[in-house]
Amino acid sequence: MLGFITGLLLGGTLGAAVMALCNAAKSADEEMETKIK
Repeated sequence: MLGFITGLLLGGTLGAAVMALCNAAKSADEEMETKIK
């Protein structure tokens, strides 16, 4: 049970970090596209 809770916390934290990275990459990609045009 403790491992499950630890995994849930770690997974949630990692998931949030990955989502933040994806959002940052997306906005940077959009900025690059506007600069090229």
